[in-house]
Parts: sequence; structure tokens; C-alpha cells
Amino acid sequence: MKIGILTYYGDLNCGTNLQAYATLTAVRQRHKNDTVEIVPFHTFLPDRKPYLSNATLGSLLNDWRRIRHYSLFKKHTLGVTNDRIITDIPKALQFIKQRNYDIIYIGADTLLELDRLPKGSDDISAYWLSPDIEARKVLLAASCKNTEYDTLSKSQIEKLSATLADFSLLGIRDITTYNLLSHFVAPERIRMIPDPTFSLPIEYAHIEQYLQQNKIDIPKRSICFHTYRTDKWCKEVAEHFKGKGYTIVSLRPAPWADIILNSLSPLEQLGVYRYFSAIVTHRFHDTIFALKNGIAPLTYVSDSSYTTTLGNSKCSSLIEDFGLYPQHIIDNPAHLTAPLFIEHLEEILNTFDSRKDDVAHKIKSYAQTYIDFLNENITD
Repeated sequence: MKIGILTYYGDLNCGTNLQAYATLTAVRQRHKNDTVEIVPFHTFLPDRKPYLSNATLGSLLNDWRRIRHYSLFKKHTLGVTNDRIITDIPKALQFIKQRNYDIIYIGADTLLELDRLPKGSDDISAYWLSPDIEARKVLLAASCKNTEYDTLSKSQIEKLSATLADFSLLGIRDITTYNLLSHFVAPERIRMIPDPTFSLPIEYAHIEQYLQQNKIDIPKRSICFHTYRTDKWCKEVAEHFKGKGYTIVSLRPAPWADIILNSLSPLEQLGVYRYFSAIVTHRFHDTIFALKNGIAPLTYVSDSSYTTTLGNSKCSSLIEDFGLYPQHIIDNPAHLTAPLFIEHLEEILNTFDSRKDDVAHKIKSYAQTYIDFLNENITD
């Protein structure tokens, strides 16, 4: 059989690339005698720009190293070459159809989002596929991000009804996506399954070699920040914890950080979290990788475009699933102030150790749930 994995990949987002790798690895393990590939196309141009804010000559050189690492990861680890950007939806669907897949896995990440469509469009993206594509279709931990039924046009509702009726299995990863799909199919057909990165083993040799080669020592009491350049509260929060003896690490150039790590490859970044006491981040996969490495995440929702009208987001759902709500998340963008971040960080630094065993058990359970869903598809 020929099997395609329709997913996001190829930008400079560690989580995006590692979820693609985790999906590819898991599907290949269960289709050992088949051809399994990532469908080599995007509906938009992946972001591959260096960090220009707070940049120095050294940080720019490290950024070009990072861009090279990600290019090699796409080519050698994901096995994708000659990928295409197809923004026209009918042409994108025709491209997928002509590859003659027997099975297409759609996921993970926010593939089902409609934010990337042109403003005012009443279409749905090519990642939803179409009944014209004659392959077995399986949603695999996909997310619609913030798409809600009440915001859809009549044409979008009709197209989603037709394409969802053609799916064999519906595995989604958050409550927002469950709420959307339940308008189109019987709720019992929808399965909530974890993100594929929960099943991805961490090989620490990658980060150990990186730190040794670059002569970097990360002290035991360290807090990592993965934030936006526009997050003005960062400096005050960093200075507060420096005063308490913490080393401040940043995954992007930041003048208030002691250590800058902006040249990591995806597999190096996956293991670096183990060296921190906590991470402050707006990223979904940072949160997962922190939990997998046994450290405390403090996750924040950066703006309202990531939430539904009810205030739900993929990050808040994840934190709630691990029983870490509300201490480990600031989910109201209007509340992003230095005093609140300091208050949350102080609390989780003092309490997270007592929750590590429960978190580790949950991660193991999530990994098994994901694998079980895949195995069910193979034997179904």
C-alpha cells in the first residue's frame, strides 16, 4: 500500500516538525511493508526567517545554523524533498489525488484551522480533503484551532458535511475540535486522542553533544523563556528570578537572558528542557516537551485569536487534562502582566515536584492511547 501523511512541517517551529516526525515514525512502525511518506506540499509558505529583533552578529549566525539544521531535518529525517506550495485549493486537492494513496492520515497540529484562508473565503482548506479523493481517510490527532460551527458559512457547512462523511476514523486532540465535529457526525464516532509527540522517545545524546561542543553549562536552577519580542513583561520577570539565583535561558535573542539557545535542531531542543526548572512559553508543544522532560511549564495564551468565544484553547485543554489548571496557565491575554507571571512561577516552582509522578504516568498513558488508536486502524 501507499500511505500519505498530510501534516504541517518544514518551518522553524520545533513542535511542528517533531509532531510530523512522531506521526511518521508511529505510522511506519505499523505499516512496515508499505510505502509511507509525508505528502510533500504546503498550502502556505512555511516561516523560515531568522530572529531580527534583539539580533546580534552572533545570534544571526546561530539562526542560520538553526535554519540549516531544520532543512537537513526535513530532507533526511522527514524524507521530504521537492515539496511544493499550492495555495489554490482545487489544485492542491488534485495534487493529493494524483499521488494515488491507499490511506491518508490527516494530522497532527492545527491542520483543520480555517484562519489561513483568504479573508471572507467560504471555502475549506485542502487539509480537510474531499470525497473525490479515493483513499481511506483517518484524522490523527488533528485540531481545528479556534474554528467554531457558528462562524461557518452555508457553503463551508455543506463541504464539511460531505468530506467528514467520507472519513473512516476521526481522532482529534482537543475539545474545540470535538465540539465542531459533533455538529456533523455522531459524537460516538469522534475519538479524543493525544498529540503524537507524547509517543516520541527522547534521545538525550543530541542535546548532550550540542552543549559539549558549544561549551555551554546550564546551571541546575534555570528558567527558560520562549516568548515574543513584544512581550514587555519578560524583562521584569527575568530580573526578579535572577535576583533569586536563577539563570535565565531564552530560545530566541533576548538582552535580559544569560544564555541564548537559538541554534538548536528539533531533536536537540526536544531534550534541552530537562536542564530547566521551569519554562515560560506560549507554545503548545513546548508545554508537552516540558512535561515529558519532567519540568514545570507556565503556558500563556498570547492573544484572542488562539481561543474560542468560550475562552477555550488547545493549551488550556492540555493543562486541564494534566490537572495543572489554573496554576500552570495564564489563558486570558488581558492578564499578561509581570506580577501575575511572577506569582504563578513562584507557586509552580514550589509545588511541581509533588506532581511529577502523576505527570509521568499520564504521559505514559497518553502515548499508549495514541498507539492503541493507530493499532485499531490497522486491524479495523
